[in-house]
Amino acid sequence: MPEFGLAATRWAARVCSILILGTFLYFLAGEMINPHSGPPSGFREWAGLVLTLTSIASLVVAWKWELTGAAISLATLAAFVCVVRMNRYEVVIIAAIPGLLFLLDWILRRGMSHQAAQ
Repeated sequence: MPEFGLAATRWAARVCSILILGTFLYFLAGEMINPHSGPPSGFREWAGLVLTLTSIASLVVAWKWELTGAAISLATLAAFVCVVRMNRYEVVIIAAIPGLLFLLDWILRRGMSHQAAQ
């Protein structure tokens, strides 16, 4: 793959991660300024919150270590679906896009380094 394609994949992942992080922070700020509900009360709510925060934090990690950040992000999203039992998978799929792009970037760059070594 040309170098432009590798750079485009990496920056698409980074832009998507910024959009996901920004959206999360927007909702968090809105909830802090004008709360609509109390703090999490049950295990599923706390687990969902921790898994969401971990998934978003791992997208920041993926800027430096693509595979590690992508794997943690996608694994925590899978755990989120299992624990919270959401009915709206569209939201999870959108949240998974940066992790998938970081994983694709890692795969493409690894393939390029193996080709260069031969």
